[in-house]
Amino acid sequence: MVDLPAIIMPLGDTPWTILMKSRELLPAVEELLGARKAEDAWTAFARQALRRGFPHQLYVARRVLRGMGEHVILDGVELSSLPYPLAREIVNRKLMDHVPMRRWIVRNQGAQSFDWARRRRLAGRLTASEALALEIFEQFGHGAGMALSLADRAPRLRGGILFLAGVGASQEMVDARWSHAGRELELLANLLHQRLAQLPYRRAEEVLTIRQREALELTGLGLSTQDIAERMKVSVATVEKHLRLARKALGAKTTTHAVLIACSRGVIFVDPGEACSMQPPDPDLGQIDTPWNFVSFEQPGQPAGNA
Repeated sequence: MVDLPAIIMPLGDTPWTILMKSRELLPAVEELLGARKAEDAWTAFARQALRRGFPHQLYVARRVLRGMGEHVILDGVELSSLPYPLAREIVNRKLMDHVPMRRWIVRNQGAQSFDWARRRRLAGRLTASEALALEIFEQFGHGAGMALSLADRAPRLRGGILFLAGVGASQEMVDARWSHAGRELELLANLLHQRLAQLPYRRAEEVLTIRQREALELTGLGLSTQDIAERMKVSVATVEKHLRLARKALGAKTTTHAVLIACSRGVIFVDPGEACSMQPPDPDLGQIDTPWNFVSFEQPGQPAGNA
């Protein structure tokens, strides 16, 4: 008879409590997986962190492309549920890149308490900006917290999350809450990170016009400028104008570069977030299985307004 491995449970957990935690976690996972916008995913995550004793979070990430020795940071993603006065002070002083634990996050994996930053401060190993940011957090009653590195959890997106308890919470209180709910929060944070790697965090129309998006999408599909002009029912010069303005809006050097940036940011080939539905079978054709139906997908290259 083969011996089955024993199930190792944390102290204090019973099969019943594990089952109950799983039932509580499942809706949270489903909500994150179902989010079709970055703000929806963030709201769902923040709600779950609050339920587990961490009402304030700060997520910071950078989209990175590497190839043939080139290393390019495309843009940043910053999402916050910090108290407004604290967030305003950090932004006004341009300290977002120096918040507590950022140095640890970009060089490590896993979770670490704010004690790490305080030890470095005592040893004189914080930069002036790092020390100032930590001091500001403490002044607003948030000198204790946990940092979670998400360094390798999503392709081309590097980042981390700070978890803060209520105002005046001690590090001992934070550590106790993390020991109880840390694994669940790590799971949800990793899932959030992966969803944000795929979802646009700015509406496409805030970055490119509809015509610019159409021109880039058709370029990405392999069409020539002449073909794009015929598809969009405009002149070649107008297509070139749209591509030039798209490159400028994206900070791209070439049209190929613009397509790459736009794809990575999720501003072309945009999924509108519509749920799919099965088309009813056509009895005259004897069809049993039919394709999924999407009512409002925008077709690339369709005329939309004035050129």
